[in-house]
Amino acid sequence: MRDPSPTVVREATAALRPLAGAVPPGLPWELLADGRVELRRAGYRLLRGRGVDVELRAALLLALDPDPRLAGRGKADVTRLARDAERTSWRRSPRPQLLVTAPQHTELVALAARAATVLGEDTSRKLATWLARTRPGG
Repeated sequence: MRDPSPTVVREATAALRPLAGAVPPGLPWELLADGRVELRRAGYRLLRGRGVDVELRAALLLALDPDPRLAGRGKADVTRLARDAERTSWRRSPRPQLLVTAPQHTELVALAARAATVLGEDTSRKLATWLARTRPGG
């Protein structure tokens, strides 16, 4: 995964996505925190589809990325998740289920606060409402 060639990283990521369960659980998070843009992108792609909680955490981290394209992707995904969580009852698809432990919830709230200026007022409000509604034990 850490090949110096961005093309090799992209191809390896594409090959590993269907086998995400075979990838060590910490690897995508390590890649998401790497200094190289292509490795952060690879980590994010490997985290997609692993559950709403994982996708939200990864998208919030990516929204804070120094690379504008990656940050834009993270912001768009957080916006989509927050908008979907706010859906009215007339929509046919179900709201995303955010099932988290108390420590995970605390981390998501902290990440949402860090990303608030990047996400904008509307998305931050929707996200805060969603997180308040899904607070464990609340």
